[in-house]
Formats: sequence, structure tokens, C-alpha cells
Amino acid sequence: MNPPMTPRSFAGHVGVFFRILREDKQANARESEPPPAAADDDGFTMAEVVVSLALFTVMSFAAMLAMVTLVKLTGVTQNRVAASNLARQEVEKLRGQNSTASQLDASASTVALKGTNFTITPIMTPTATAVCAPGASRNVTVKVSWNDSSNRTVRYDTVLSC
Repeated sequence: MNPPMTPRSFAGHVGVFFRILREDKQANARESEPPPAAADDDGFTMAEVVVSLALFTVMSFAAMLAMVTLVKLTGVTQNRVAASNLARQEVEKLRGQNSTASQLDASASTVALKGTNFTITPIMTPTATAVCAPGASRNVTVKVSWNDSSNRTVRYDTVLSC
């Protein structure tokens, strides 16, 4: 036979009952919770990696193409400046020769600068062999041409007084 229940033993049984009930409730809550969602910054998906690599490749090729184009344009600009200077020098040479009694040297010449051959051709009206009357003038055009992947020409026009 069971001993009679005292208030103290009853309270102990009730405490155990509520503790078991509380633990059971927590266990059920854990089981019904959805699994924790993955954080947004856990890493990259394969699609994101492929897209970023493709964008990086396209932008790298664009930058490389721009640099190659700039290097080519720099070379063309250097040759154009050299040709302009050669044309100006030819005009100054003709200006120094110009007088009413002399004929001008209008022969074409070739100059090599930095591996590029420049052809200098002066054209005059009236011609260089004609005597220039006092007070008259000559129209002078100096063409400088060279070839760097295509034929290029710089033209310098001036008027020389006799």
C-alpha cells in the first residue's frame, strides 16, 4: 500500500509533471521549426561566377583593344608631326632660295626618320624653272607622303613673293 500523500510530496510530483510538460513542449517546438535558411552571403552560385568571369573577360578585351588602338594612333600622330615639320623645313629652304633672278630647286627628295621613309615633293606655280618677276608671287605646295600600313600625305601650302 502506498503511503499517504503529504502536501510536500504532492508539490514535488506536480513540479516534476510541469518540468516534463515544459521539456516536451520545447522538443515539439524544435521539431516543428523550419530548418534555418541559408544566409545570403554564404557564397556565390556557379551562375554568378560564370557571369562575373564573362563580364571581366569582355571588359579586359575592350580595355586591351583601346590600348592597342591608342598605341597605333600615337605612331600615326608622330609620323604626321614629322611630316609637317619636313614640309615646313622645305618651305623655309625654298623661301631662302627665292629671288627674282634664281630658279628654285623643286626636285623630290626622300628622308628616313625612325624607320619611316618620307617623300618630299614641292609643287610651284609658276614653275620653279620660270623666272619670277619683281612684285609677283609663286604658289607653293609641299606634299610629304609616307607609308605606314596605308599611304598617308601631309600638304603645306604657302605663297612666296619674288
